[in-house]
Amino acid sequence: MAQAQDPAAGAESAAPPQPTIALGELLHQYQLSLVLIAGAAEDAAERAVQWVHVSELEDPTPFLTPRTVLLTTGARFSAVHDQREADAYVRRLIDAGVAALGVAVGLHFDRIPARIVSACDRFGLPLFRVPYDTAFIEIVQTAARLLDARARERDVWALESQRAVAGASLHRDGLGAAIRETAARLGRWVCVTDRSGRIIEFAPQAARAEMQAEWIRRETRRIVERGVSAGRIGSENGLGVQMQTLGRQGQVLGVLVVEDHGAPDTAERTLIGLVAALATVQLEHRSGIDDAQAALRETVVELLLAKNLALAETLGRGALSRLPRGPVVVARYRTPANPDPGMLEDLQSLAAGSPGLIAATREGAQLILAETRHLPAIRRLLLSHRVAAGISERGALQGLEELLGQADRALAYALASGAEAPVDYLPALHDGVLHLLGAHPEAKRRAEGLLAPLRNHDRRHGDTIEESLAAWLAHHGQTSPAAVELGVHRHTLRARVQTAAALLQADLDSPDTRAELWAALRLAGEAG
Repeated sequence: MAQAQDPAAGAESAAPPQPTIALGELLHQYQLSLVLIAGAAEDAAERAVQWVHVSELEDPTPFLTPRTVLLTTGARFSAVHDQREADAYVRRLIDAGVAALGVAVGLHFDRIPARIVSACDRFGLPLFRVPYDTAFIEIVQTAARLLDARARERDVWALESQRAVAGASLHRDGLGAAIRETAARLGRWVCVTDRSGRIIEFAPQAARAEMQAEWIRRETRRIVERGVSAGRIGSENGLGVQMQTLGRQGQVLGVLVVEDHGAPDTAERTLIGLVAALATVQLEHRSGIDDAQAALRETVVELLLAKNLALAETLGRGALSRLPRGPVVVARYRTPANPDPGMLEDLQSLAAGSPGLIAATREGAQLILAETRHLPAIRRLLLSHRVAAGISERGALQGLEELLGQADRALAYALASGAEAPVDYLPALHDGVLHLLGAHPEAKRRAEGLLAPLRNHDRRHGDTIEESLAAWLAHHGQTSPAAVELGVHRHTLRARVQTAAALLQADLDSPDTRAELWAALRLAGEAG
């Protein structure tokens, strides 16, 4: 995928850095006889050198690039009359990014001027002496040879690393193995997230504590929503990462995140590009939801509802990475008429990278059956897309039918209340007062006592007074529709209701009486 610099990355150049060598490596070439005499800071030997340049100008800085070693015979040092001018000369070199200054002796000066030595020492610019017998061209050629050798080393490293990562991707756990191999080769942590920022793979695990998962999730969402394909991101506490989206044009499946140790060179960029391509293929394979896979998942859910776990496990091997284990939860929601493409992609990404999670369709609504550890990710998905949904209690897979019923009742409540968020199932909220009353044996006993006159009458006379009263109450006291339901004349039903009132010695015009009788009918159940 094409590289695009994220604005948050700053003004870094998009061009990959060129190979460099350490200054100490150049100074230690014995045939050159170079001697470091000033500016010997702790990091002097480790300073990166990208090229060697020769100049006798009073101000050569317009022609210098960063990480350059400047060589001079000191022909212009005679114009440096005092320490202030020497300091200004050295400061200009430092501002231009010069890695070190080499001064030849034996031509214009037998010794390097003390003012230059003092300025380099105070400002920390490495200064080395070039003996009369060492030609500048020899130093330049030696540096070029060392740089060429370093470039070849990086090419060999890149080739070996690509082979190792490609081989790891062929393992059963292809994506995880490739990420572990990449982290080992780069020497820093690497991870893959889905498009919502949830970490799918991470290596090495020892570095997990250093990585800020919430910050990674937020930056992943930002780079996906802004449509930026790649970038360098830095946080307030100094953590930096390289991020690259995974997927095809218009269909982001996830993000590759690599710990940032500065701009990667060409070899590292090549390896990271290969990993991104392999991760894209793996994620596409994981998220390939076609009709056959959807049918398999729906069948697996039906087998789980039928408590045929063995057959569901066998069939699930072809459609799922793994069936849920341990405590599970069920979420239900209805796909809108004009579904958000991002919602569908996020769901595919979540299902593809989450062992123990099943996404299927059942009876016109979407179903997510998952291990409880996936519940936070499910909530974030539904909340981010403002989807009304119902979430069951936690339970065992053997009780899936009950959990599904709970999720459906919670979904019905969410839709009726106009909620744009998931609603958790609560017995007191979704089963109502009658459910609470039914849990007490005394409530059912009193309901049966209240209805006893009707039931005794029906048994003695073979009548249907209780049934007629229940239908009449169900239609809010409207005689005509209740009579149609029972298949009798409305006058017949009116007579039966009057008989019920007489047997119960109750005023059926009272709302309290009707409510009490309806509750009793529900609690007592059908007449024996």
